[in-house]
Amino acid sequence: MGVSVREIPLKKGGISFSLDIYHKGRRQQVKTEIQAEKPAGREYQKARRQAEARAADIEAQLKIDPAAVFLGKERQSTDFLEYFERVILQEKNGEPLYKNTLKHLQDFNGKKPLPMDNICQSWAEQFRAYIDTLKLKETTKGNYIHGLKVILNQAAREGLVSDFTRKIKPFKKNDVSLKYLTLEQIKTLEATPCVHPAIRNAFLFACLTGLRISDLRALRDSDIQQDGDRVKICFKMQKTQKVQYLTLGAQALKYLKEAKAFHNNRSADDDRVFLLPGATRCLDVLRAWGVAAGIPFNLSPHCARHSFAVMSLQNGVDLYTLSKLMGHSTIAITQVYAKVVDETKTAAMDKLPSW
Repeated sequence: MGVSVREIPLKKGGISFSLDIYHKGRRQQVKTEIQAEKPAGREYQKARRQAEARAADIEAQLKIDPAAVFLGKERQSTDFLEYFERVILQEKNGEPLYKNTLKHLQDFNGKKPLPMDNICQSWAEQFRAYIDTLKLKETTKGNYIHGLKVILNQAAREGLVSDFTRKIKPFKKNDVSLKYLTLEQIKTLEATPCVHPAIRNAFLFACLTGLRISDLRALRDSDIQQDGDRVKICFKMQKTQKVQYLTLGAQALKYLKEAKAFHNNRSADDDRVFLLPGATRCLDVLRAWGVAAGIPFNLSPHCARHSFAVMSLQNGVDLYTLSKLMGHSTIAITQVYAKVVDETKTAAMDKLPSW
């Protein structure tokens, strides 16, 4: 097992570098874009070091996941940027986060192809370093890396790349307060006309269930099940691909029934519960609706999820149970909402008179 650097003379002079990968008696040659105009000198030495660094990275991958390295010509011929764009269009509904992440990837990579073979931890770290040079907020930088990780995780599940996203260093998150609605604000929204009823019902439903916008889009008629005298939804979370069960309360059921009232507009092969438009349209409608209702900040789809979490804690749901309702992998993720509730309690105590 190992990876060696091969130097290939070019017809017009100079050297091109490729990599020979050896594993269990098999050899796979991988071409690189690394070249030097002369077979000696500083330029050659720099190119040689780049090729050796690429070889070391692939050798490390080879030890962890040999199958991912030997995926054959189909993987080698797949362009990551084309794959990224295809996933955005087919599965992410053109969400701005992923479109902006792709734009930065294209700026970083230039106009040349980006084969799946080049996608590895060192490449991701180079892209992270590039993002870090841009004049962006730390939160925005972190969002772009998150967008990349989501697509990389999907590619890993499909066997196109190895699974290394956990090794990518995250950006430090700024201490930004969560945007959530109080119960009174939710009631005010409900009473305020909205130009798009499907968006209205989906958002209010999310305030009572904590579903992400991706899960609202993916929810189908078959995910709604009768359980005795109760109704529950059984769905696969789009972010984690884990199956989640939620028993619906009376208010959530109300919004669900309102959503079904618009199913007459569905085509015969459309079994979506919420007939939502694209991401940009959803955001525009939510913001306009929030302004009309007097909400003091811009509404976003994720605001509903935050509102569900804070409202649950304020009404006595314990942190562990909430983590299960939210589908969080660890309770540490849920603790951010406990901090919000604690701050609310502190602010309430500060309002008491003193003498």
